[in-house]
Amino acid sequence: NLCILQTDMATQSPRAGSGQAIPLNPVQARLESLLLDATNPHNTMNKVNVIKQFCDTVAMSSEGPLLAARLLGHRIQSPQDQEALQALAVLEAAVKSCGPAFHGEVGKFRFLNEMIKLVSPKYLGGQRPEHVKQKVVELLYCWTREIPGESKIGEAYQMLKDQGVVGEDPEYVTSAVFAASLPPR
Repeated sequence: NLCILQTDMATQSPRAGSGQAIPLNPVQARLESLLLDATNPHNTMNKVNVIKQFCDTVAMSSEGPLLAARLLGHRIQSPQDQEALQALAVLEAAVKSCGPAFHGEVGKFRFLNEMIKLVSPKYLGGQRPEHVKQKVVELLYCWTREIPGESKIGEAYQMLKDQGVVGEDPEYVTSAVFAASLPPR
C-alpha cells in the first residue's frame, strides 16, 4: 500500500550490503517530525504553529505534496481517536493552504481510499466513533465544493451516498484550523 509508510523511516537505514547509511530525505524528515508533533494524542489543543510549519514545508518543496499526502493517509488511520482527529485537522489545513499540487494528491483514489476506509463499514468504519466519521464526511463534502476540479473527490463522496454511508450532506463549513491568511510565525 503506497499510503502506508514504515515507522522506522525517520531514522537512517543501512544501504543494502554496503554498511553505509542512506540519509533520509530532509523534506520527509521535517514533515514526519512536524506531523508527529501536531498529532500527538497528548495535545490538549491543535498546535496551530506546528500545523502552519507543516503546510509551509509542503508548499516549499516540489515533493512536499506527495510526501505529505502519504504521511497524512497513514496518520488519519490511527486507532487513537485524538490522533486521528488531529491528523484530519492537519489535512484540512493543508487542503486550505497548500495549493493545487496538494489538491492533486488528495484528489487521487489512492488517498481517497484511505478516507473511505474510515467511514465504510466494510473497512474501519464500524470501529470508528461517530465524531471521526463525521469529520471525514464533512471534509469530503467541503472539498467537493472548494476544489471542484478534483472530480474524483466528488465521485468518492457520491459513492458513499449511493452506498448509504452518507445519509444527507453535512452543513457546509468553511472554517479551518487556521485562516489561510495567517502571518508567518
